[in-house]
Amino acid sequence: MTPHKDKLIAAINNPKAVDDKGLLEEALKNYELWIKATQTLKSKGDDRVKEMVALLNEYKDLIEVELIAQKGSAFLKRQKGQLKLDNSIMEEFLIHLVHPDILNNLPDFELDKGPHTAFMSLSFRPSSVQSLNEKPEVVIKNKDQDFTLGRTIYYQFSSEASFSSTKTTKGKLFLAALAAECKVNYDKTMNVQELLQD
Repeated sequence: MTPHKDKLIAAINNPKAVDDKGLLEEALKNYELWIKATQTLKSKGDDRVKEMVALLNEYKDLIEVELIAQKGSAFLKRQKGQLKLDNSIMEEFLIHLVHPDILNNLPDFELDKGPHTAFMSLSFRPSSVQSLNEKPEVVIKNKDQDFTLGRTIYYQFSSEASFSSTKTTKGKLFLAALAAECKVNYDKTMNVQELLQD
């Protein structure tokens, strides 16, 4: 998953950012250098994290200060939040932290890492007592998360032990073992309690 790269490419192709196309293409080249440098590190544990943070800070300063703040058009400066050019850097950085040279005891199966619409809750909504003998009405609530570590799981519920197709509801959901929001700025109207509930 490459959330920051995807945002850069979307911005390059955005007709409203035509004045910044060259600058955004330069950002994309620097992105490739940042990722290559991160992936070729030989260190492990805390040392690797420190080196990754140093590379991250160097890249973030280049994008946010040298390119956007100093050279960007008024549109790019005003819309960088909407385009997610800055906070998507953190989203992508977190993906690279999930690495066997940093985290011990990672599972031997592939974990999904990065932004995801993640499972929050599941409930059933029977429309009547009679509907309890029909295909279950499943209601799933999800939330978009900036960073997740998890896996897609599949489910089926039925009003029959044989799971006949006419009385079985099937689906899938993304179950996050870890989910995090990457905020660059907080809305001044938000208080701490609202942030904790978000």
